[in-house]
Amino acid sequence: MRIGDVQRALVAAEARALAERVDDPTARRGYEELAALVEAGEVPDDRPGAVLALEAVLSLSLETGRARTAHGPAGARALAALWRETPGGRSATERLAELNGALGALGGMPLGSIRFVAAGPGAYTLLVSAGRLEARLSIDRDGVDLRGLTVGGGGIGD
Repeated sequence: MRIGDVQRALVAAEARALAERVDDPTARRGYEELAALVEAGEVPDDRPGAVLALEAVLSLSLETGRARTAHGPAGARALAALWRETPGGRSATERLAELNGALGALGGMPLGSIRFVAAGPGAYTLLVSAGRLEARLSIDRDGVDLRGLTVGGGGIGD
């Protein structure tokens, strides 16, 4: 993966900050090596451990809010853009494209209701009804999934 000029300093700083906080010398060395690769402008695809470490550093920084706190809104956007290029980011983007395609069935219909339900700690269900359709979406740490689509009282899903 090529790392853009703006993103290099941000990612290297995040990798080094994480290296300073881990006790395991092997993990520390891995994050330091990641910082060096990033500063050189590329995390080679033939080093899957480094690509996974990059994804982990970006995810941790973005999920905890550290990216925005340490680098401001523009820095967080730059890190998020890079995360979307990682394998996990590409996978999430593809899943959301499929979800948006499925939700297209609701397009143009009058919105009947929309509500959230707590499904468990850190997990939510979003219920959206429009016309004779109701969509059930699951939202949790792993992302967003379409759990069911009901048509006029009968549907598919869990």
